[in-house]
Amino acid sequence: MGYGIGLPADGPGDCAGPAELFIGTWDGKSITEMLRPENVVDMGPREFAEGEVDYDGQGRVATYTVAAGDVVGVIGERLCIYNGVMIANLNGHKGDEPIQPGEVLVINPEAVPGFEYEDPYG
Repeated sequence: MGYGIGLPADGPGDCAGPAELFIGTWDGKSITEMLRPENVVDMGPREFAEGEVDYDGQGRVATYTVAAGDVVGVIGERLCIYNGVMIANLNGHKGDEPIQPGEVLVINPEAVPGFEYEDPYG
């Protein structure tokens, strides 16, 4: 994988394979990238991940609208993202700062034109 990242062969739950959200720096530049974006698939609503998935013009998962009771790690599992808890950080949340019902979370930065990552830690 890119950036020295290794991923397991199997995805979470019934997913065919995992995607991974990379947030970091490379050669001094801030980078946000979905690794193996082809594996980001909506496996359907479930307890703690009942929000709405939105797609870009190419059919890629782009954003997720949070429903009451949703948990970011379970949203990641629903979307086959190995490190789904990073979705919160990608969207400006620190640590255990909760996501909010109605909040629109960017899932795949490449699928959201104009998205700019703002590091919640400064």
